[in-house]
Amino acid sequence: MSQTVDRFVKRGFRSAAPYNAEHHDFAWQHRQLARMMSNECPIPPSEGVRAAVRDAFDIGHLYPYSGKDLVAALARYNSVPPESIVLGNGSTEVLDVLVRLLVGPGDETIIASPTYAFFESQTRINGGVPKAVPLTSSWDLDVEAMLGAITDKTTIIFLCSPNNPTGKGWRRDQLVRLLDTGIPTVVDQAYLECGYAESFAPLVADHPNLVIARTMSKGFGLAALRVGYLIGDPELIDIVQRVRIPFSISLMGIWGCLQALAEPEELKRRREFISSEADRLHAAMQKMDGVESYPSDGNFVLADISASGRSVSAVVDTLLAEDILIRAMGAHGLKGSHVRVTVGTIEQNDRFLKLFEELLLPVGQV
Repeated sequence: MSQTVDRFVKRGFRSAAPYNAEHHDFAWQHRQLARMMSNECPIPPSEGVRAAVRDAFDIGHLYPYSGKDLVAALARYNSVPPESIVLGNGSTEVLDVLVRLLVGPGDETIIASPTYAFFESQTRINGGVPKAVPLTSSWDLDVEAMLGAITDKTTIIFLCSPNNPTGKGWRRDQLVRLLDTGIPTVVDQAYLECGYAESFAPLVADHPNLVIARTMSKGFGLAALRVGYLIGDPELIDIVQRVRIPFSISLMGIWGCLQALAEPEELKRRREFISSEADRLHAAMQKMDGVESYPSDGNFVLADISASGRSVSAVVDTLLAEDILIRAMGAHGLKGSHVRVTVGTIEQNDRFLKLFEELLLPVGQV
């Protein structure tokens, strides 16, 4: 960076690590790959959603409107008032706004770890100090440790439920203990439609310090439309609405999501497929020598392969050579021991399990 620019760029931004999207770019450049790495939905949009998006694109020369009808539909879906919801260009936009509102230089955030890396990166970008509190050995939330990490500088407690990458959802009583501190508590529930974890939306009415992030990208399978939202206290939601970028939701996103919400049976079909295939992946991997996998309420399964004696990078690279792309979990603090596989189609899941088991066989048994 030039000396002139360096004088004016806010402290913390110069050294900010960008989100690493190389695996997405690589997958788009190699369309033959089974994309079992980015927690996308394996089921394409319904014909009804496609038709709604086409209708919107037919008038794509016009600016979209604010999406109040989508807000109303999401409010009904979550059983909260419309004033408690604000839309975003994916949940990342509204989470970004929220962190900018609540975190400044020297502020601290508490993050149950391992989890979604965006919490840490956004804290650092805004000059804050992330404090990681490890989950228990069984991937449970360590509420006592999180409470013990709170200081007078704490401005956000971050949770993800179901948690990425472990797949476990937190309990209501655990969350309430954290909410009772009065500190803003942000719960990312992006994967809620992928399994049967508990929705915390009903708690917002009695806990103004609770903010929930949701998305249409995962269970609804609309990642390309980039629509997410926050659920929170109307006063805070109003401030987020004022700060977020106008027209950040496309007309295609609004109409496509409205149609998806109008198809509850389609969502039920998707949830049942994703959940049953996640269970199948977990059960199959758990039977493999040297592998410990974990049940998941997300559309992915985490597995520890350290006992197999195989290198994580070697396993990932060998599967890539077979046109299957999965994720090593180094960026999530599980370097050299864990991989995460996203639920794919039945055919993709079958092929992954076959190759994965062959890879982990002891030398001489292949």
